[in-house]
Amino acid sequence: RHFANWHDEYRSKLCSVEDAAARIQSDDRIAMSGGTSCPPGFSIALGKRAGEVKNVLLSMGYTMGLYDLMKPEHSGSFHIESVYVGPVERVCMNWGTAQYVPIHLGDIPQYCRSKNFNRAATVVTEPDENGYMNRSCFAAFLDDKTISDAETVIVEVNRHSPWINSDDFKIHVSEVDCIIENHQPLFEIPEVEISDAERLIAENLVDLVPDGSTIHLGFGGMGKEVTDLLQNRKDIGIHSEIITPSIRNLVDSGVANGARKSFMPGVVVGSFCAGTSEFYDYIHRNENYYFAEIGWVNDPLTIAQNDNLVSINNALLMDLTGQVASESIGFRQYSGMGSQMNYLLASRFARNGRSVMTLTSTYRDREGNLKSKIMVDFPPCTMVSAGRNDIHYVVTEWGVADLKFKSGRDRVKQMIAI
Repeated sequence: RHFANWHDEYRSKLCSVEDAAARIQSDDRIAMSGGTSCPPGFSIALGKRAGEVKNVLLSMGYTMGLYDLMKPEHSGSFHIESVYVGPVERVCMNWGTAQYVPIHLGDIPQYCRSKNFNRAATVVTEPDENGYMNRSCFAAFLDDKTISDAETVIVEVNRHSPWINSDDFKIHVSEVDCIIENHQPLFEIPEVEISDAERLIAENLVDLVPDGSTIHLGFGGMGKEVTDLLQNRKDIGIHSEIITPSIRNLVDSGVANGARKSFMPGVVVGSFCAGTSEFYDYIHRNENYYFAEIGWVNDPLTIAQNDNLVSINNALLMDLTGQVASESIGFRQYSGMGSQMNYLLASRFARNGRSVMTLTSTYRDREGNLKSKIMVDFPPCTMVSAGRNDIHYVVTEWGVADLKFKSGRDRVKQMIAI
């Protein structure tokens, strides 16, 4: 059908959430993006079709809403695969309605293509003057080839979604089949307060970040504490899969100017972002940041082009030899692998690269007993996320262990000391 302009095409594709959900048939495989880019209106409407459709696969990650389609009573209609585990995914896994796919986040494009998704659904911004929309904060959880190959592309336009600076995440009105308008406020993820032990970890950690470093930093209260303590540094660069308000603090203060970056100097490189409504307003069309497909951002060979890379990751448990458990404790899947190995490997390849693994040394069990997170061996069936060969620095509230090229005995002594 020929349209005189994109405005006419946009209007012709407008539909209700019910009409969009009616497009879904039994045995469909739907790529649903993740985080704030997972379309809430469409998800609610699709859940109401439980019983009408069967065996529909939904791929999500770090979902921000608990929808009816996730509930156990609808497991014959819908099943969820997740490339990352957050609070919602943990609930669904307990219900038996979702499964975690062990994956490095940098492999999301290959994962999407292996599943042969025939439908795609995502949140987008309002169109610009040329009819392009932007797939916004969590676009990286759904690669562009999956969208172009899908038989049906459903977008949920939300004026609250920020337009993030990216060549990869634009999608034109002509490339979609159904347009829903749903302008509900985005789910906000505030940074949490951290413990005194975590504050000490941050103090120990920043000594490993000299002037001119390019850092990778994850989400959470630890990130804020680290960036606060880095305010006296100079010429810090950022290359990290997630961009958060903590990183904004470094950029706005001029500390993270990227002046000494060997790769894309002066530019903050990321793949997705999360934060508060104030942060979403800040990141909107902010050209100090550049976002790209996660398969490129998190490729160790891309990351390793950053000289003086400092990769900072978190562990749930470690053993005395340096093995890392970052995903599960025993059978319980607590988190996902995320990008940890992508950046651990990159830090080995980068010129003057270093990796840092952080954890508090102890925790209290349900009975209030103090237990060590650094142990002789892990609880049965705990997943090993990173092998001891890939671990460089380990930081707890008690200090820093340097395990690189250390013998087994020396490793054990250093781990006991922290």
